Amino acid sequence: MNIPEVVDENHAGRPYYRTMEAREFALRIREVVPADVIVNKVVVHLPSRGAFARWARETTVERAIHNYVLVGGTSSLRHYPGPGVLEACGILSHLFRSRGIEEGLAGTIAIPARPGEAERLFAKTLAGSRFATTQILFDTESLREFLPAYVHLCEEFEVPPATLVISVAPVSDAHDLEFVRWLGADVPDVVEDRLFHEGPEAAKNQSIKLAMTLWKEILALRRSRRLRIPLGLNVEQVSHHNLDAAVEMAGALSSLLD
Repeated sequence: MNIPEVVDENHAGRPYYRTMEAREFALRIREVVPADVIVNKVVVHLPSRGAFARWARETTVERAIHNYVLVGGTSSLRHYPGPGVLEACGILSHLFRSRGIEEGLAGTIAIPARPGEAERLFAKTLAGSRFATTQILFDTESLREFLPAYVHLCEEFEVPPATLVISVAPVSDAHDLEFVRWLGADVPDVVEDRLFHEGPEAAKNQSIKLAMTLWKEILALRRSRRLRIPLGLNVEQVSHHNLDAAVEMAGALSSLLD
C-alpha cells in the first residue's frame, strides 16, 4: 500500500502539512492490513541532508519500513534546505547496504510528459532507485517517447532498468478531476468528454475502462518495441467517495496481469 505525503508549499517553498505523517499512518495500516507499505517522503523539505539521514534511519531501523518513494520540490527555481532526490536515493541505498537490508527499495516519481524525463530517471536509477511511480496517466501519449528513450539508455550503459509503476485512478466528478490535475496529471479534452458524458456513475465506469485500455496499450507498446523493462500498476484513491471505485478498478486490472 502506497502512502502519499500530501503537502502544500507556501510562497517561500516551505511545507504546509494537511495530514498525519505518512510513516505513522503506514504503521497504523500495517497493524490491520497484511501488506507491505510504501512511504512517500518529500525529501527537500527536511532541514538538511543529515536530517534526512536521521529520518531514514528512524523509519528503516526503528519502524521497520523498507519501501520508499522519494519526492522532490514543486519548483526547480527554489532553493530547498533538504537533499535532492538523487542524493536522498544514495543516502537511503547506503543505509540499506550498511544495515544488511536486502529487501529495502528506494523508489522515485516519473513524469513521462516532462522534457528530459528519460535522462532524469536514468540518473535516479544510477543513484539507487529501484522503481518509479508515474503521475496519474489517462493516455499513453507521453510514454511513447519516454519509455523507449529510458530503456535504450539503460541498455547502452548495461544498467538494469527500474520497474516503472503506472499510476491510474478512478474519477467521479469535476472535483476529482481538479485534484488529479493539481497532482500534475494531464487530462486531454477528449478524455474529459468521455468521462463526464453521462454523469458521475458513468464517469466511474468509464475511468475503469480507460485504465484497462491504458494498461493494454502499454503492454502492446512494450511488446512492439521490444522494451525490456518491468512494469507495475498503482491504483490511487484520490478522494474518500472513490474508495469503492478504486477497489473495483484494482480488481478489474488484476484480471489483466500475467
